[in-house]
Amino acid sequence: MAETLRELKSRIRSAKKTQQITKTMQMVAASRLKKSEVIFRKSKPYNEKMELILSHLMESSQGISHPFFESREVKTVGLVIITSDRGLCGGYNTNIINKAEAFLKEPRSQAVKLILIGKKGYDYFKRREWPILFKHIDLAGKPDYSRISNITNELIEAYLSGTLDEVNVLYTTFVSALSNQPVLKKFLNLQQEKAGLKSDFIFEPDLETIIDEFLSRQVVSRMYSALLESFTAENASRMVAMKSATDSAKEMIDRLSLKGNKARQAAITNEILEIVTAGEAMKA
Repeated sequence: MAETLRELKSRIRSAKKTQQITKTMQMVAASRLKKSEVIFRKSKPYNEKMELILSHLMESSQGISHPFFESREVKTVGLVIITSDRGLCGGYNTNIINKAEAFLKEPRSQAVKLILIGKKGYDYFKRREWPILFKHIDLAGKPDYSRISNITNELIEAYLSGTLDEVNVLYTTFVSALSNQPVLKKFLNLQQEKAGLKSDFIFEPDLETIIDEFLSRQVVSRMYSALLESFTAENASRMVAMKSATDSAKEMIDRLSLKGNKARQAAITNEILEIVTAGEAMKA
């Protein structure tokens, strides 16, 4: 059944309201992306230098005992999954969850426990079979260093206590506003990351103290970097998704407007025909 002119006008008004909302959300996401990308770009050289220092310390750490250097039997694997607290960000969360599912379905003898950062990941996995060790669902895309430090300390405590024997972090890398992808990286178990670099340094104070102090900062830096990059990718995905929604709303408005104009012209033509017909009938 053909839509009436009144129904078309109602749909156009609804589409225009939707367009205003998505346009506003696009602008907000673009503003947040600009801010988070600046922070991410500025922090990247620092994180890279921290990794380089770690490589040199690892090369010089032969014979030094530290919990992160221990080779232990892996009975329980911890998987940190970073998603967003809010939706409307395209395939951002779906891509992360799909990669997490692929990891969880791999055949292994070890138990897997989840550490969920982000409400969307928690909403999905709370109804699944995998046990959740702990969760943080209210970061709201803000790289709060104090909160991130607390999250990292929880992971370290779980590792040192033997609750977890291996920790992996699944997050989204930011390439550009139009390109990002989920990536899985080891978070602890540093004995697997020796770079084979030759180093000849004099350490003051002793190397063991330096390594102990440095690693406590390094693991927090790693988590901060992963979350900051994920938040940047989230803002980019939301901006692109809202732009797509705004463009779709515009296309719908144009299509409905054209349909409405045709319906209006048809109504005017019918009215003219009725007047002409009535006039001819009166002459007869």
